[in-house]
Amino acid sequence: MVFRRPTTDDKVLPETVKDGDKSVSFFEQLKANARKNVKTGRKGFKLIVFIMVFQSTTELYAFMHYIIPYVFQDYSPWTRYYMNVLIWFIVINMLANWFCVMLYNAAYPKTKDNPFLQVEPQDGNLPDQFAARIQQASSQNGINGHCVYDMTAKEALPWNFCEKCSMHVPFRAHHCDVCKACILKRDHHCYMMGNCIGFNNQRYWIILTFYVSLNCIFCGFFVLKYVRNIIWPELNSWSDILFPLTIWRTMFGNITDIQCILILQLYVDAVFGFLAFLYFNSQMTISLAGKTLFELVKNVPIKNSNSFNRNMKSVFGDFWGLNFLFPMTLIFRQRDDGIHWDGIKIDHNANEKKTDNARD
Repeated sequence: MVFRRPTTDDKVLPETVKDGDKSVSFFEQLKANARKNVKTGRKGFKLIVFIMVFQSTTELYAFMHYIIPYVFQDYSPWTRYYMNVLIWFIVINMLANWFCVMLYNAAYPKTKDNPFLQVEPQDGNLPDQFAARIQQASSQNGINGHCVYDMTAKEALPWNFCEKCSMHVPFRAHHCDVCKACILKRDHHCYMMGNCIGFNNQRYWIILTFYVSLNCIFCGFFVLKYVRNIIWPELNSWSDILFPLTIWRTMFGNITDIQCILILQLYVDAVFGFLAFLYFNSQMTISLAGKTLFELVKNVPIKNSNSFNRNMKSVFGDFWGLNFLFPMTLIFRQRDDGIHWDGIKIDHNANEKKTDNARD
C-alpha cells in the first residue's frame, strides 16, 4: 500500500472532536452517556426506569417481610436466610447489568483518522518522525508503508463511509438514526434502555435478559402462591385483581397497599418475564452463530467460520459462562475489539444463492 499526499480530489474527513482532545474521566463519560440515554430513550426509557425501581424495591421488601416468612415457615431459619441471599443476588445482578447496558457507550468514536489515507513522499521532504515511521513499516511489512488499518493483510474487510457521521467506520459498524452515531457491531436500538445494543454492551444486555426472566419466573411463582393463599380469600370480588380496578380500590381503602403491590408484581412478572425470555433465547441463538440481529434483518452477507465457543468469547470474553454469575468485564475482556474480526468474511456467494432460490 503506497503512501501519497492527499489531493483536492480526495474526500477529506471534516475535523471532529475526539475524546482524547480533552481530558474526560471515565465517570464523566458515563454521565454523558446517561444524559444521552434520557434524551434518546424518551418515554420508553423513563418507563423502564420506573418499573425497575418499583419492582426491585417492592420485591425485596415483600419477600423479606411477607413471602419468605409465609412460604418457608416450616423450614429452618437457615433456609429462610439463604432464600433472602438468593433474592438479593438476583436483584443486584439484574440492576448491575442494567446499569452497564445504559452506561457503556456502544458507538464508534468520531475521529479525524482516515484508514484509507495514503501519502507519497515528494522530493523526500517528509518530517523526520513520519519518515522514520514509514521506513519502519516498510521493513516490517515488505511494502512502501501501511495505514493504521491494513486492509489487505490484517483486516480483509471493507470499511464504509458514513455520510451522516462524515467518517469511515469499520466493517459491522452501522449508523443509528436515534443515537445519531455509528454503533460497533450494531445489534438493535433498544428504546427501553435508551441506547443501542452493540459490541461494548451486548454482553450485559444478554445477562440482563437472563436475570429478568429468572427473577420473573422464580419470584412470580412465589408471589402467585402468596396471592392465591393469602390475598385472594380477603378480596371482595375477583375484579379486584384487574389492573385498573386494583389501583382504584386501593385509593379508596378497599385493598391494602401490600395487596396492591403484590398484585401489580404479578402483572410485571408475567409481561417482562415473557419478553425477557424471548430476548434471551434469541440473543443467545444469534450470538452462538456469530451474527447480530441487524445483520440478519438486513441480510448482511457475512460468513462466520468460528466455533460456538469462539463466538461466545467474542461477546463475553474468556470463561464466558462466569458472566452469568457476576459481571466479568474487568477480569476477562472480550477477544475482539469491535474493529478487527477473526474468522469473519464476506459471503460473496450470498446474492447468487438468493437468486438461485428465487428462480427455483
